[in-house]
Amino acid sequence: MAKYEIAWLPGDGVGNEVMEAARLVLDAVGLDADYIHGDIGWEFWKSEGNPLPDRTIELLKGTDCALFGAITSKPKDEAAMELAPELQDKGLVYSSPIVGMRQLLDLHTNMRPCTAFPNNPLNYRDDIDLVVFRENTEGLYAGVEWHPVPDEIRIAMAGHKKFAKFADVSGDDMAISTRIFTRKGCQRILRSAFEYAKKTGRPTVTVVEKPNVIRETSGLMVREARKMQQSDYPDVELWETNVDAMCMWLVENPQDYSVLVSSN
Repeated sequence: MAKYEIAWLPGDGVGNEVMEAARLVLDAVGLDADYIHGDIGWEFWKSEGNPLPDRTIELLKGTDCALFGAITSKPKDEAAMELAPELQDKGLVYSSPIVGMRQLLDLHTNMRPCTAFPNNPLNYRDDIDLVVFRENTEGLYAGVEWHPVPDEIRIAMAGHKKFAKFADVSGDDMAISTRIFTRKGCQRILRSAFEYAKKTGRPTVTVVEKPNVIRETSGLMVREARKMQQSDYPDVELWETNVDAMCMWLVENPQDYSVLVSSN
């Protein structure tokens, strides 16, 4: 019996190709694992009306981890048009299986290392070694949105003074997507970043947000970062950068950064 059971989810298009390449690497390093195929992606949306079938969810719950390739994703109206004829006009609405997996399994931390390997002729610089931590389950990807906008939502929003300019816009002519941050969500992703920096001896954590404009949500993330650094990680320096400026700094001087953390 293998040491690990891995749900094998190639998905669509290039996902199959990258998974084949990944398997070559895993076999070469001798990973002791059984790979169990799972159905996911566009073909299952078209034929079943669900790109993340219940049988795949059960597979994920019963395996040690999952390796996922890629999926096709389209806006809801285009997605509805590609459903099998027998599934048309049944009120099915496409939802990304990636987002679904993250929320269903509470996969809140997305960790993305970015390292320049020595002697690689494609390196932008040879001294890049940073890790990005991105919150996976909240923010704009929480999926709390409306179109058309129901009257009860409009009434609730009317209490905000900046909603006054939209007061005469009908619900049919308006769409709202919410950006929801919770203190718990902010703390979880921040602690993941700080813990990684502490355990690996990295000197800085940079919180990347936009609190000068998106004051309440980004502001909560930045405030929680400051409190956490001061109380629990005084030996890790906290830097704060606006997201648009961060894009420039990652081009100009990526070697200066170590751990980045941001919202979804």
